[in-house]
Amino acid sequence: MARKKKQQPSYSPAGLVWPGMFVFLLVAITASGLYRVDAAHVMRGLYGSMGEIQREQDSLLEDHSRLMLERGALTSMQNIEEVAASELGMQFPDEIGQVLR
Repeated sequence: MARKKKQQPSYSPAGLVWPGMFVFLLVAITASGLYRVDAAHVMRGLYGSMGEIQREQDSLLEDHSRLMLERGALTSMQNIEEVAASELGMQFPDEIGQVLR
């Protein structure tokens, strides 16, 4: 009996992947790359907006600090006495009497 020679399987690239799969992978890689570029663009825009918002926050914090100092100055006893005397015409009595019930 004669032995038959076994055929070696073909490992060519076309034999491993059907042609439609190559096109699908090419489209998927291209779409993924375009999505990544778009995401990077959106991220840069968000970082720019965040910088503007942080500058606005710093400005508002400066205003808040200034207003808190101003409020402290306006509520001091000396200022209250001056406003009471000049605007309201109030004055301390010459003698303080006893308050009876």
